[in-house]
Amino acid sequence: MKKYIFKPYSKSFPILFEKEKERIASHLKKDLQIEHVGSTAVPDLGGKGIIDIAIAVRKQEIESVSQQLPLLGYEFRPGYSTPDRLYFIAYLPDPEEGTRRYHLHLTYRESQDWKDLIFLRDYLRTHPDEAKKYAQLKEKAAVESNEVGEKYRQLKDPLIKQILGHLPKRPL
Repeated sequence: MKKYIFKPYSKSFPILFEKEKERIASHLKKDLQIEHVGSTAVPDLGGKGIIDIAIAVRKQEIESVSQQLPLLGYEFRPGYSTPDRLYFIAYLPDPEEGTRRYHLHLTYRESQDWKDLIFLRDYLRTHPDEAKKYAQLKEKAAVESNEVGEKYRQLKDPLIKQILGHLPKRPL
């Protein structure tokens, strides 16, 4: 099965996110913020069909929350994590595809990772021409990457960096 594909947007994406958000929140029972991010969070933006979830907790709670996520079926992937964001993956039952991949990004509200995830989503939601350009780039990258993840990300990176360049900077 090909990993880097391009599928059209599905109206089921927000429903799947909300269902998983409720499941996570009821299990964790912490002060947290759970947001739908990534391509499935932007109406009409196609992509791989992965539900990306960003969770912000207090910085000192990241470790304890990260230990609870495997109980929900999420596997920690250190190679895709950053110093401020822990990355997890799960394959969960799906009414359309049988199984759907979920990516979970655990971080804290003050982190640059959190700000970038939320800003990129919001920017694409409010700039349909940029979202269309990004969709075309993702479709092209799915073909040209030849199933090489690093190449897929490199092909998308310039546009993502350009968009994130619009993120308001903090005063020094």
